Amino acid sequence: MAQRREPGILVLAQELSSSIEKHVEDREYSPTYLISEIGGKLSRVLIAGVLDQIENRGSEEDPFYTARVIDPNGDYYYLQAGQYNPEGAAALSKLEIGVPVLCVGKVRARTPEDSERTYVSVQPESIRAVTMKQVNHWAVRACDGLMLRINATKAFDDEEAFEKLKLNEREIDGIKLSKRFYPSIALENYQALLYNCLTRLASGEVESPENEFTGEFEPAGDNVETTPEVEKPKEDKPETEVEIKKATETKKTTETKKSDDNESKVMALIRKMDEGDGIYYDDLGIAISMEGVGGPMLDEILDSLTDQGLIYQPRFNHYKEA
Repeated sequence: MAQRREPGILVLAQELSSSIEKHVEDREYSPTYLISEIGGKLSRVLIAGVLDQIENRGSEEDPFYTARVIDPNGDYYYLQAGQYNPEGAAALSKLEIGVPVLCVGKVRARTPEDSERTYVSVQPESIRAVTMKQVNHWAVRACDGLMLRINATKAFDDEEAFEKLKLNEREIDGIKLSKRFYPSIALENYQALLYNCLTRLASGEVESPENEFTGEFEPAGDNVETTPEVEKPKEDKPETEVEIKKATETKKTTETKKSDDNESKVMALIRKMDEGDGIYYDDLGIAISMEGVGGPMLDEILDSLTDQGLIYQPRFNHYKEA
């Protein structure tokens, strides 16, 4: 498998800005992770919102850009890019205040010697203007991740409930580290964050995404009324070995078709976005995320297309049609 960078984790600004504990793994080339209070293991992030402020605090010859992005919940990300990040600085310099953006970047946490406060920022590697519909689609997916981390934090001490969440290795590691770094947290703050963000989306304070969010969520507080579940009609189950085999084959056929469809989408984007020297992995990841294909799935697709001889890497982390 080709070497790739850390995946861009979708995280709302409030969770990111509260992530002050650092972690470095005992392995070669381990990045410095920020661990959020509810288990986000953050090295690179995929963030979105409206570019609210941008300023060059350096010079024309040696620019140092600082920027602020407002996420769909109204909280702030802070971006910085200078001489050690020329691509990010160049991308920021081309944007105008007020435009919706998607950004992939590395997280940084700094605690000045004369202060106890930790400042968290993002160093953009790739940032581009998008539509509000794309920002809101991102927000729904970010809420999915937030809800998963909330549920995992709540279920951590219940082994059976924790296993039912089917977390991947990275997510499990993040939850364990958060429990070690933050012995006690106000979980209701994150429940309120989730509730508020989804309420803003649903009420139209920001444009609603094309695919309406259907996941359940729990607002802060204990006395929450729940809607009784409507009993679903029982489905007829296959009763013979032939029927079971047929149902299994149908499921496999459906999964194969879905996989083929996703591969076609990735190939189409590579053809469309390649300007000559291949499409950068992060740019491809941002574009395909709008089609509902996440980082791990994209990695599998890229490996499959490479194995089939349909694509190759003309240089590290760039993909081109063969």
